Amino acid sequence: MKTWTNLRPITLTAAVLATLTLTAPASAQEPTVPAAVGRAVLRDAQGEYLLEDGRTLRVVIGVRQLGVALDEAPLESWQARSAELLVSADGMRRLRLYRNVDGSVDRIALETDRVK
Repeated sequence: MKTWTNLRPITLTAAVLATLTLTAPASAQEPTVPAAVGRAVLRDAQGEYLLEDGRTLRVVIGVRQLGVALDEAPLESWQARSAELLVSADGMRRLRLYRNVDGSVDRIALETDRVK
């Protein structure tokens, strides 16, 4: 009886976590950073950049996730379409990375689509 009493909170926690995993949207579970080759190239883009209009853009690249923040806003999850193109989750904003000959990021450009 004592073993069941000790295992019950663990079993309940495991059941809750399993339920949350099953109900999470598929897009939240998919990695937004491509395989190892693309990830190594993308890591060069990590850092802070000053846009032409004076705003600051921060790019954070983790093992499986990619985040972009504009000015002091919190990080948003973005997707890497290639080593030169990052796209927001809604598809309305794109971040183009322009690289030097050595592969380092020389400059960036933030493109935004307008809602019709």
